[in-house]
Amino acid sequence: MKIAVAMSGGVDSSLAAALLQKQGHDIFGVTMRQYDPQLAGYAEGEGIDADILDAKAVCEKLKIEHYVVDLITDFREIVEKNFIEEYSNGRTPNPCVLCNPTIKFGKFLEAAIDLGADKLATGHYIKTKTIDDVVHIYVPEDEAKDQTYMIWKLSQTQLKRVIFPLAAYTKQEVRELSAKMDLPVHSKKDSQEICFIKDHYQDFLEKYMQIKPGKIVLANGQEIGEHRGLPLYTIGQRKGLGTPWHKPLFVLRLDVKKNRVIVTDNPDDLLRKTFDLAEVNWISGKPLEDIENLKVKVRYNSSAVDVEKLENYDHYSKVELKNPTRAITPGQSAVFYKNGELIGGGKIK
Repeated sequence: MKIAVAMSGGVDSSLAAALLQKQGHDIFGVTMRQYDPQLAGYAEGEGIDADILDAKAVCEKLKIEHYVVDLITDFREIVEKNFIEEYSNGRTPNPCVLCNPTIKFGKFLEAAIDLGADKLATGHYIKTKTIDDVVHIYVPEDEAKDQTYMIWKLSQTQLKRVIFPLAAYTKQEVRELSAKMDLPVHSKKDSQEICFIKDHYQDFLEKYMQIKPGKIVLANGQEIGEHRGLPLYTIGQRKGLGTPWHKPLFVLRLDVKKNRVIVTDNPDDLLRKTFDLAEVNWISGKPLEDIENLKVKVRYNSSAVDVEKLENYDHYSKVELKNPTRAITPGQSAVFYKNGELIGGGKIK
C-alpha cells in the first residue's frame, strides 16, 4: 500500500512515518502550507515555513520523498473567513473542527491521492476499527492526548482513506521511540492550538474586523463597566473583565445587537440542561437512536456528561442533559461518545 504521511514537522507525524516505513509500506511525506506565516505574526523562517523544513529533514532521514501542498487560499476562504464571521456574530469557534473535514481531510487528502497515495496517515491520537464496512472511531490509548473531539465532522468516505498509526501509543512512548530512532524532531515542543495565529487571536481579528468597545451590564441591565470588544470574551469567562465588583463576575452571554457583554455574579446562572445543535453529523452516517450510556462533551477540554434525551430533526438536534452543565457556548462543538466510541456531534446554536 502506498501511503502519504501528513508531515507537520512535529514528533507525532514523524514517528507515524517511521512506524509505517518499518512495517514495510511504501510511504512519502506531504506537508500542508495552509497560512502565510508573516500575516500570522511570525518572523521570517518561523511558523509553517520552519515546520516544512523540519518535515523535510525527517523525510531525508527516512530517505523518502517530501512534497509541499499550498492550500493558503482555500484555508483563508474556508477556515479563516469562518473564524472571523463567527466572532463577528458573538460565537466562539473552533477552527480545527472546520479545518479537518474541509482542508486536512478534504483538499489535502485529495492532493495526497493525486500524488499517488492509497491512503493518508496522520499523527493524530485516534483509534479506528472497521466493522461491516463502517469505520468506527474510539478514544486512543493515551486519553490525555485524545483528538477524537476534533474530527466529529468527518465522513465515512474520508475515514476510509485515513490511517492513525499512533492509536496504541502514549505521548511518552512516542517521544522515547522518536529519540531511539534518532528522528531530528524527537525533542520538538508540541504545536499551539491555533496554527495560523502566533500570539493572541485579538491581534488576528483586529486586522480583519472592527472591534468596538461597549458596556458590561448585569442581566437586569445595570451598567457596571466597559468591555474592549465582544470577540475578546466568551461564555463562562471570569478573568480579564477588568470590572470592579463585590463578587467574581462571569460572562453570561454576548449581546451582538447592542454590543454588550452580559455578566453575572452567580455561577449557577451559567448552568444549562438543554441546547440545540446545528450541522449535526453522525460518524456511521445514520442518526443515533439508542441513547443508553450516551455522553457529550461541550468543549474540547471538558469532561463528558450524561445525555438524558436526544431529539433529531431535519436540520438540527435538541439535547437534554441529565444534570445541568456550565458555560455551554454557541459556536463550540458538542461531541457525543458512547462507551469510548465517538458517535458524532454538532455545533452549539
